[in-house]
Amino acid sequence: MIAIVIEFTVRPECRGEFLERLRRDARETLGDPGCLRMEVLLPQSGDGRVLLSELWRDRASIEQHRNKPGHSHAWQDALILGKRVTACDVAPLPA
Repeated sequence: MIAIVIEFTVRPECRGEFLERLRRDARETLGDPGCLRMEVLLPQSGDGRVLLSELWRDRASIEQHRNKPGHSHAWQDALILGKRVTACDVAPLPA
């Protein structure tokens, strides 16, 4: 499995619109083959960051999602100040 964590620094005046669109995108993506989890996370510090946590079955599932007709993150550009993406291999817990 592959986890992806995306940390957004959202323009304060755009927070409501950003959250609405990110939640909609996350719900739609949950229907993609191989997408196991999508969570929008709001740090309790209230520092303006928004995190998106994704869990995927494998790299092929991610690539299929990225190549889906109409897939684009361009809408985010005007609403954020910055973005950091971290892809992680999921290490299974011992039994």
